Amino acid sequence: MPRTHKERRELIKRLAAKKLGPEDIKPGSGKISEEFWKLPKPKDPEGWARRYLIEDRREGR
Repeated sequence: MPRTHKERRELIKRLAAKKLGPEDIKPGSGKISEEFWKLPKPKDPEGWARRYLIEDRREGR
């Protein structure tokens, strides 16, 4: 899992280099099922999710 903006950009470049075709990429429905909201929240005792969100916002993403 990339931790910095730079690592995420590198991952995107590597994925793009695989030259995926339209048949390899499927759009989502644009909707989140009601069941999603009933799922238990994942544990994040060290606060990584919040840390990455703040980092992304500081980097202008």
